[in-house]
Amino acid sequence: MSEDEIEQLERAEAEALAHALERGSARGELPEDALQTAALLRYSAGGGELAADREEAVLAEVLADAQKIAGRRADAPTPAAAPWWRWLLGFGTAAAVIALILLLAWPRAEVTPTELPAPDPSLLSAGLSRLASEGADDDAYREALSGYRTSVYDALGARYE
Repeated sequence: MSEDEIEQLERAEAEALAHALERGSARGELPEDALQTAALLRYSAGGGELAADREEAVLAEVLADAQKIAGRRADAPTPAAAPWWRWLLGFGTAAAVIALILLLAWPRAEVTPTELPAPDPSLLSAGLSRLASEGADDDAYREALSGYRTSVYDALGARYE
């Protein structure tokens, strides 16, 4: 680059910086370093404090924006509350799940089989004779079976008392 081109580039950047320092008067695209320099110079002027009139203008802008946002929020529809049956369904489901977990996790006593009495030899012989003669000795078989039933019922009654 020649001296003239460098000088023109520096003048353009200086002019952009001057416009950037004047709020709202920047034209076109400004170089990033010019904007950073303008922001630094603007902040350093006066120890970083805003002038009273500028402070009032910024405060007015902020309050106006806040009122617009609050107005939008007030116009927004409020969500409807959930119907009562959804709450009931949710609590019912939770209670069912808890009950199922407790039921499955509850310790159980080991179940032992009930000792039933062995059939009497008289019952077995009466049954065999009844089969051989096809119902000829029904009374003896019923009497032997009745005694056996009584002993089985007694054993089951003792188990579940």
